[in-house]
Amino acid sequence: MIGIALYPDKTTFKEDVAYLKRAQRYGYQKVFMSMLQIDIQDPKKSIRRLKESMAFANELGMLVMLDIHPMVFDYLKMKEDDLSYFHDIGVKILRLDSGYNGRTEAMMTHNPYGITIDVNMSNDTHYFNLIQDYLPQYQNLSASFNFYPQRYTGLSLETFQSCLRHFKNAHIQTAAFITSQTAQVTPWAISDGLCTLEDHRDLPIDIQARHMKMLKCVDDIIIGNAFASEEELKIVQKVMSTSVDYLHVTFNEDASEQEKQMVCTIHDYRGDASEYMIRSSHHKQKYAKESILAHQHIRNIQRGDILVLNDNYGQYKAEIQIALKDRAGDPRINVVGRIKEDEMLLLEQLKPFQTFELKEALL
Repeated sequence: MIGIALYPDKTTFKEDVAYLKRAQRYGYQKVFMSMLQIDIQDPKKSIRRLKESMAFANELGMLVMLDIHPMVFDYLKMKEDDLSYFHDIGVKILRLDSGYNGRTEAMMTHNPYGITIDVNMSNDTHYFNLIQDYLPQYQNLSASFNFYPQRYTGLSLETFQSCLRHFKNAHIQTAAFITSQTAQVTPWAISDGLCTLEDHRDLPIDIQARHMKMLKCVDDIIIGNAFASEEELKIVQKVMSTSVDYLHVTFNEDASEQEKQMVCTIHDYRGDASEYMIRSSHHKQKYAKESILAHQHIRNIQRGDILVLNDNYGQYKAEIQIALKDRAGDPRINVVGRIKEDEMLLLEQLKPFQTFELKEALL
């Protein structure tokens, strides 16, 4: 599932309506909103705009996910065992930015309204085990990561994957955030983008989405800031609905049209994997009777280089490789291009036996 975020205290209802309609048209089903910025002097006034936009999102059939802090219950003079207020304003998923003791979260999942209780999964602790100890209703339990407005504070990939292991075995719905590179609206005055992974902060949104998809870790991806451009909404939807993962290649000047044609197609990562390269060899038969001339310039091979084995490599001629380690140049190997630099993190996620596609990068 893909989602967007709205911050009605920073926008107009008209802007929210237009964005919600646009997102729904491209298949977005979830809307993240936040109560963390509530005015404690006048909480009801603070959420009036929230309720407007929530109501319209519900009219469109979208799932409203509301981020709250336990103190919100104090501000609104409510108890955690009564979620009727959130049901009445159209909340389908109640995200707990800060948790309780495990028992309270489990109790909340037994609410009579079917509201999903979403817990914060950004810390690598035994928090989720505590919730499980109190026998939650799992169909009303999900988990999501934080986004990180401050540069360099986002999660490392290692931490991200370590946090996930606590939740995977329970088979509950999980979510993470990617950031628009055009959106300006965020919940805080200071923001350098709203992503979960620090590696994503300055990347185009399509690469962020492709990386999340290739990680196969989370179920839902939410664009954390508003308003993402129509092009960004469109490309994320396209990425998430594409069955074959793809990477872009920048070709060297001496790459022939024949070599470009050989490279820009569907490939299968051989299962007998080498630490030095990804091998794709099932197209060899197609080019068996064609000549693949050796390049005059022999380049040293670097990680990310695209390699075509030429006539001098005998039975291996026409094999396509992607270098995973640096090594010396070889006159039998034509270095025809390389994976785009900002897509190198995608290369790390290709796995043996996987089908993938290489495409020429547009300049």
